[in-house]
Amino acid sequence: MPNKTIYVSEKDASLFDEAKNIAGEALSSVIVRALQEYVSRHQEKAKGMKDVTVKVGSHAAEREQRFVGAKIGDWKGFDDAKEWYMTSTIYHTQKGNVAVHLVTVCKASLLTNSKEWKARGDYLVDARSAELIVGQNSEDFMGKIPNALLENVKEVMAREEKPVEYLDI
Repeated sequence: MPNKTIYVSEKDASLFDEAKNIAGEALSSVIVRALQEYVSRHQEKAKGMKDVTVKVGSHAAEREQRFVGAKIGDWKGFDDAKEWYMTSTIYHTQKGNVAVHLVTVCKASLLTNSKEWKARGDYLVDARSAELIVGQNSEDFMGKIPNALLENVKEVMAREEKPVEYLDI
């Protein structure tokens, strides 16, 4: 049987002692069960991931970007100035980041006041463009995406951090 040595800091030693007392068995079996649960959770999370291809850049000069991830949310709305209508898809990436594919679709006037949109010639503006914004936490997105989308990203990130709530009941 192979031996594995685990070095434990002094501050964590009491946790190991408590786990052994609770389990009433060898600490190695407790560690193995914890590792099985940890690996299982991460394998399940990884199962939902796939190759994702998004188009970025202006409509006239689009290029593709690819990464491994899983879709975790969508958003549709206006930029903070209410000038542009935008859509977004939110992904959890293989390396634990969040990627936001933000697409500027059209001038907001097309949806809010089509007569003004036509009268001002907004239909002549080819506004479609997209970008991929990647961050580790919600602060990484501040100032880069509309505030309404930022709130959506925060909610999705909180849900993804704790997909299962363990109850002590």
